[in-house]
Amino acid sequence: MAACSSGGLRRLLPRAFMLALSLLLLLQLLVSVIVPRTSTGLAEQPVFTVINIKGAARPGESPRPPAVSTAGRVVRGLENGPAALWAEDESAGVGAYEEENELSSHQVTDRELVLQPWASGQPSFSAEVQRLTQFITTPEVNCSRWLGSDGSRPVEEGSATLCINYWTRANTCVAYSFSLDGKDAVFLDSTLSIGCEVHRFDPSRRLRQSSGSGLGSIQHHQAWLDWRRPRGHPHRGGLGSVPRRLVDIMDSLGHRTVDVLRANLESAEWRVLESWVEDGTIRKINQLIVTVHLQWAGFEVGGAEVDVVRFWYSILSALHSSGFRLIHSAYGHGHTVLRHELPDTHSSYTLSWVRTSEQL
Repeated sequence: MAACSSGGLRRLLPRAFMLALSLLLLLQLLVSVIVPRTSTGLAEQPVFTVINIKGAARPGESPRPPAVSTAGRVVRGLENGPAALWAEDESAGVGAYEEENELSSHQVTDRELVLQPWASGQPSFSAEVQRLTQFITTPEVNCSRWLGSDGSRPVEEGSATLCINYWTRANTCVAYSFSLDGKDAVFLDSTLSIGCEVHRFDPSRRLRQSSGSGLGSIQHHQAWLDWRRPRGHPHRGGLGSVPRRLVDIMDSLGHRTVDVLRANLESAEWRVLESWVEDGTIRKINQLIVTVHLQWAGFEVGGAEVDVVRFWYSILSALHSSGFRLIHSAYGHGHTVLRHELPDTHSSYTLSWVRTSEQL
């Protein structure tokens, strides 16, 4: 009797094991269906690449400065000041951005920004500031013909006027203005006066009317500049109010080059200029009027103060290498550079550059 019971038990064990295994698999399947996975949808949480100041540190140099993470940044307008353009807004549904090693369809000449050697052979804040200041206050080429807002006669040089000595346009010209300071009226009228197709970009809802009479009209856009690559292919046609890279804005408007571009980006200019250097967009601009701000490092720029100033200088050196030459420099208010009061240096400069050659 005991032997029969033992044999029956041995025969039931495999069946019991298979039944238990089947129940466990069924339970796992039910759990995976009932309990939702953590969502990673792009519409719920936009994620941006953390960008670093690039370039390998040479022996004896301080490490590359870290960047500031900007997860969830979207455009919110100007209600809270210029900084709100890149402020956090987790409820907004903006698409994610590519990793730095992914190329979009427009990028065929990506190159990495090269950090310049130290001004004095070793890290020195005063030496870096002195080199930068000398570079941005020393025009390299002369301009004898400045165009004012009336378009009919030369005027005195200024940060809002155009140098036409090196004007390369043939039949048509294209002008872009990215203005957060609202002080681009002379620029807009000047470019209208010579028959340019003029586009003004302002993420706020304010619209300015040109003072030009019978000279054409300005095309206004709420789109704004970004330095990060959008995931997937940018939409052609209408720009909308989503921040875009310059190359994508140009593509949407059907422009291969921009004859003259004015930009006051309130400290976002450093990353924007860096992106133009790296993706080759800088070579699609013939004249550039840009305001640089030195009060603080800028959006997504971090690290030791000496590294930041060298980074700034490296970007402007890259503009020079691309064929740009400085023709005019005008300083703004204040004497603060990265929280340091420096009497011989100003907090901002408006720099006018012209392309005199194409450096590869």
